[in-house]
Amino acid sequence: MGELSESSRHDRGQASYSMEFTREARLYAIRELARRAGAQEGLFRSWKVTFDSQWTTIYVQPGTEKCIRLRDVSGDIRIKASDRRLRVVHRQWMWPPNELLRKLVPSFIVPCFFVDSEETIPLFRQVSPFCFECGQDLPLATLITLSRFEETIEKDRDVHGRFESTKSLARRGGFLTRPILDELGLGIEQTLCSLMPNWQPTARRLRVKLSHDIDSIGIPFNLRNSVGHIVRRRDLTAAARDFLAAFGESNPGYLELVRQVVQLSLDRELDSAVYWKASPPSEFDSGYDPSHRLVRRMISWLSERDVECGIHPGYATFQHPDRLSSEVVRLRSVIGQQQMGGRQHYLRWSPGTWLDWETCGLSYDSTVGFADHVGFRAGTCFPYRPWLFAENREANLLEIPLIVMDCTLVDYMGLSREQSLATVKECVEHCRAVGGVFTLLWHNSALIEPTYRDLYAPILDTLTNTDRFDWKANLKNPW
Repeated sequence: MGELSESSRHDRGQASYSMEFTREARLYAIRELARRAGAQEGLFRSWKVTFDSQWTTIYVQPGTEKCIRLRDVSGDIRIKASDRRLRVVHRQWMWPPNELLRKLVPSFIVPCFFVDSEETIPLFRQVSPFCFECGQDLPLATLITLSRFEETIEKDRDVHGRFESTKSLARRGGFLTRPILDELGLGIEQTLCSLMPNWQPTARRLRVKLSHDIDSIGIPFNLRNSVGHIVRRRDLTAAARDFLAAFGESNPGYLELVRQVVQLSLDRELDSAVYWKASPPSEFDSGYDPSHRLVRRMISWLSERDVECGIHPGYATFQHPDRLSSEVVRLRSVIGQQQMGGRQHYLRWSPGTWLDWETCGLSYDSTVGFADHVGFRAGTCFPYRPWLFAENREANLLEIPLIVMDCTLVDYMGLSREQSLATVKECVEHCRAVGGVFTLLWHNSALIEPTYRDLYAPILDTLTNTDRFDWKANLKNPW
């Protein structure tokens, strides 16, 4: 199989990053595509997959010649250092879908290294009564998108060391707000239905995962924050809580907001996850103590209501696994559980973060989303186990991609309340169409910020009567 190497800055210094497109990696990608096509686990396990120098062939029904052929270009990849840019091709539906799908998915988008000039041909074409063929390397497209390959090539980062959406292929191509890999699953579903008329794909249903990064809790007491409650946020109650908490047992303003933001979900029978910090104080970390008696009391309140608690590692843990491990151990001692997920502070993340989290025994990460724009950073709203190219295996860790963050809507994108609601609804509809998981991050502190105050509840109202996402079950079996 082909190998693509590059010398660029990797997570912990100058190192060589290489991607080897092994058969194991391609089989992993085929499984991810099968999940997105609605194939059941039993059906997928019955498939026979063969490889040659040009094609990967999937025999989809035992005892027959019914197959799907996918182009394999991984052996041809020999790209110069100056020309490793990813590109995209557009492909059409084989048969017209329903009106809603046609609106959401006007064409299929395939990331690739080589581009041809034909844009009007379908994603698949029937080459015999028992065979459909795709001229694009869909397993390779899946691997490079889910692994965030382009982020290992682009060296520019913002002041926080983050890969910005403006540098991404999806943002430049105008399709960041579409889960393009999940949409490819819809195209594969058409071929499977044609080859196996009696087969029924798994029903597509929207699931929701809400989470809250608890950056500040009002402990230790900070006069500037308390005055800010009065002057900027115009919330006398929060300020009064801060002063009373400094001398008694009442919750300070921000800590009380943890209860309030979770209660908004509970009132609508939606799940929330609360991610706590265990980092020392710094320029970007409030530095509260998760073992503080008031925090422990709040954690007990959450536990009584079966609300998930997880970790929000500090700013300095990015690319520093020892610091990350120390904070994980500290928070586990407070929460009293081993299975735990969370999200990096400031969304400081790179592909190497997956291995850091796996090494700490964390169950899932939900950092893979852009701070500066909503959308599908990994081209998907399906939680997945990332592929670790250096070890030629999938991670023992689930990635639950982040789609929308509160401050992304208002601070980064500068949207009004109405525009924010419309943008969230659009993302939800894309997730619903492919049967994915809509993830939303809403900080506890946002509840009293004037520009966010009246936004969260209306968003939740659009999500009522949706299914919860069971990450523990998904971690055991992605099907």
